[in-house]
Amino acid sequence: MAIKCDEYNQVCVIAPAGDFVADNTVQARKAVDEHIDTKQIVNFVVDFEKAGFIDSDGLETLLWIKRKAEELFGQVKLVNLDENLRKILEITRLEHRFECPGDLAAALKSMR
Repeated sequence: MAIKCDEYNQVCVIAPAGDFVADNTVQARKAVDEHIDTKQIVNFVVDFEKAGFIDSDGLETLLWIKRKAEELFGQVKLVNLDENLRKILEITRLEHRFECPGDLAAALKSMR
């Protein structure tokens, strides 16, 4: 599976096993829906440790996850962004839409 999901204290950590593109985004959306519907988890961290690229489907999916979480008063945070991913968010003017703590531990600690 190209998407790994772990749970930490009512937070779902979604970790793509490669670039966050078409196939991975479909799996990420299914995972988010499943966690919201069956486990009532509304806080998500997307861990890009193993990803070096995100395409338009990936960006659209991040915004979709953010919208779904916020509708239920949840949060979405992005972690382990490399320079390329930060540049993509900057170019698409999305860098201010997401909180990007330095690492997974910081993101989990800062969840309400």
